[in-house]
Amino acid sequence: MKRKLSFLFLSALTIPFFMVSCSDDKEEQEVKPATDLVVDNNSVTLLQGDEITVSITSGNGDYYVKPFDENVATATINGNKVTIKATENSQLEENNRTETTILIVDGRKKVARVLVRVAKLWDLTVDAPEEGFDLFIGEKRLVKILTGNGDYQISIPEGADKFLEVGELSGQVIPLTAKFETGADPVNITITDKKGKTITIPVVVNIVDLTLKSNEATFAEPDAESQYISIERDNGGYSFTYQVGDSEPTTNATIVEATEKENLITLKPKARGDVKVIVTDQKGSVEEISVKVNPYNLKLENEATSLIIGGYEASTEIAITRGNGDYKLAQLTDDNKTYLKTAELITEDGATKLKLTGKKLVATTLELSDAAGQKLTLPVYVNPVCYRMEYDVCFKIDIKKYAESHSEVKSMNQLTFEVVFYPTYTRSMQSFIGLESVFLLRAEAKDVNPRFEIATKINGKSDPRFRSQQTIYCDDSEGGRKTPGKWYHIAIVYDGTKSSTKEAYKMYINGVRETLTPADNSYEDCAPNSSLNLTDVGGNDKALLIGRSGDSYRVGYCKVYQARMWKRALDESEIKANMCKILNAEEHSDLMGYWVFSKGVGGTTVFENWGNGGSGLDAQVCLQNISENKPAWGAELPATYNGDKSRFEPIECPHSY
Repeated sequence: MKRKLSFLFLSALTIPFFMVSCSDDKEEQEVKPATDLVVDNNSVTLLQGDEITVSITSGNGDYYVKPFDENVATATINGNKVTIKATENSQLEENNRTETTILIVDGRKKVARVLVRVAKLWDLTVDAPEEGFDLFIGEKRLVKILTGNGDYQISIPEGADKFLEVGELSGQVIPLTAKFETGADPVNITITDKKGKTITIPVVVNIVDLTLKSNEATFAEPDAESQYISIERDNGGYSFTYQVGDSEPTTNATIVEATEKENLITLKPKARGDVKVIVTDQKGSVEEISVKVNPYNLKLENEATSLIIGGYEASTEIAITRGNGDYKLAQLTDDNKTYLKTAELITEDGATKLKLTGKKLVATTLELSDAAGQKLTLPVYVNPVCYRMEYDVCFKIDIKKYAESHSEVKSMNQLTFEVVFYPTYTRSMQSFIGLESVFLLRAEAKDVNPRFEIATKINGKSDPRFRSQQTIYCDDSEGGRKTPGKWYHIAIVYDGTKSSTKEAYKMYINGVRETLTPADNSYEDCAPNSSLNLTDVGGNDKALLIGRSGDSYRVGYCKVYQARMWKRALDESEIKANMCKILNAEEHSDLMGYWVFSKGVGGTTVFENWGNGGSGLDAQVCLQNISENKPAWGAELPATYNGDKSRFEPIECPHSY
């Protein structure tokens, strides 16, 4: 007795555990949306005692059936097949017919209904007129048997499958597809049921008028992607011809090529032009497609939309990479000729290139065209560049020789030097512009982080110098130098009409006056010389120099863009207004020397004076590394430094040009 009670107690414990586990499993199951229950035939007609199978085409499983009236019809289910059987001795109505409904239900309570008609014997009827109907080639139609006695057989005359394709009976639906025109004589489709009832449907297949979804196509260029046009009505069997203008149609696809597959016309462009594509089907029905293939857009190498020439004597070339041949450059305008020395089209290795050579720093516009009339308006910028002097190059103006015919430089009571430059290195006494022992912009005698200073001449004073507050920034970080480098516009001004050095000597850095500190208190505020003799220049070179002074030890180590020499003391407003602009000397009568180091080409021996002082102030190239203290004046300017680096570099200073 005890053993039996123990078993019962264990069972009692196990049952709730099992129930909980089952409940947990159900909760973990993913609940999917229920699918509609669908059968392939919602209405069937049977004779008493006959049966038919209806298939479930969509549902959620766990199917069962429920007849409304088993005295009329019963139903059984096996998998997704529902067998409906008309009851043998069902009670029929006065017309010898009756009907009921079979419900089909799945596990998600989705329901489908099948209407069941039962009769002793049905007339065979279809949803087509007695006289039959017409079809176009390729047209499809479904014929439905409305009433009949089952076991339907469909037949057509021998050889009629050439004209009409009769598909397999699906439920009580017959699919038909027209294939070939029949002429006036129809194809007779005969349907017979198991009781010998028959019906004949005459079908005539006609030729259709060819119809396209679109009758035009436009391509952006000959290399554009193919386009597609669908055939909406047709007779099959296509051919294509092409007509250009009023010429005779031809099979030669020169502008566009047309092909067809599965009632889809593919148009592939080949060349620019307009063409009519004539589409003809096997029955002679014709449609036309108007096709326009636009010419290639005129394009330059790297998709360039403008050209930059680095320097007023530099050249550049760029290839025409896209176009329609027969390229032409519009006749050069006066504006073009002002700023460009040459502009021409050249052919090299089968490629056409535009070659330009600068003449003046500014922008102009050229126009290219091709055989298709495509045009490209091309802005051309002759951009300023700077010249990298490093340690081996400077520029000399022979002031002593100049003084032979311009004696005013021997007694200058006012003088301004301007220079736009970028120090690449700093060292003691490196010089940027001026005259040794007369009037000079240089670095103080300090190798690391020197300041800018004016070195000049004051009677009775030994080596007078006035230093800026700012230290010089350069690219080189050696020894704790101030980096990174930066562009400077510096103007040093001498005015001998002033009574004190504080007003006689001024420095402007990037347009702002700098507070100057004298190297020695003895000339902090004494009377300056009333004039300067520019021919009193000291050092080995005895010249006005840009990029050095005295001897080769005092080289500039900088990139220089332009420099100016005025026979007047400029004030702050005009210095600031014109810092880096390209000036017209005709508008500035006091501008004696003006040098722009933007040629952009090597092999130069001289930079012409753009100022009003004439060619006597031309800046000659000086190669300082020929031999120590014996520079080569008028030597050929090297195009590169350190092997392959260009001497000419873009201007990046923050000033307005």
